[in-house]
Amino acid sequence: MSYNLNEIPDKKQKVSTYSALKSLLQLISHEKRNIIIATLFILLNSIINLGSPLIIGYTIDHYVQTKQYHGVLVFSGILLAMYSVGLFASYLQTKLIGSVSQRMLFTLRNTIFNKLQQLPVAFFHANKAGDLISRVNNDTDKINTFFSQSLMQFIGSIVTMTGAGIFLLTINIKLGLAALVPGLAIFIFTKLVSPWVKKKNAVNLKTNHRRKRRSLKPSIKFLSN
Repeated sequence: MSYNLNEIPDKKQKVSTYSALKSLLQLISHEKRNIIIATLFILLNSIINLGSPLIIGYTIDHYVQTKQYHGVLVFSGILLAMYSVGLFASYLQTKLIGSVSQRMLFTLRNTIFNKLQQLPVAFFHANKAGDLISRVNNDTDKINTFFSQSLMQFIGSIVTMTGAGIFLLTINIKLGLAALVPGLAIFIFTKLVSPWVKKKNAVNLKTNHRRKRRSLKPSIKFLSN
């Protein structure tokens, strides 16, 4: 059995992104309640961002053009209340996900450390100390950043884009299709380019591991002495 972490696994041994994400979520299964609440705050914020242009358009069509300033003031107050709720929801979502991600980072590093203590000596002969330190510190920090920022932003963006597309098609189907065609072109372009980007990222990640390993060598020698 090969214990070298730098070896590229075979296609049969590769784990899918869904399986890896599922295993990661098992580590924070006890945080399910906080994650659901944070997701609801994201949805609320997205709904407010989608609803505010409709209210602004309605106010302009029915009150600004007819110079009914009382209605303008009323809907301005409604907009202010909506934006205040959205700001409060965004703050609570950031606070909840931040605390969950920090606890997840602790659990993940603690799990890796406990696993390292159970591995045989052959594993440490096959992998250098710099690689292990880089994986425990930097790789887990990247997973934490993905969960706390990228994943939540992705969910919010998907909801906002879907709602905006539905509103555009409802208001005017021709203009809606004209606005959505560039998005479809970008999606196709991303699907075509993503394999090349993944390969480049894998090469850059391997290069960064080597550089960090080299930078850690003097410190490791000093500690060993």
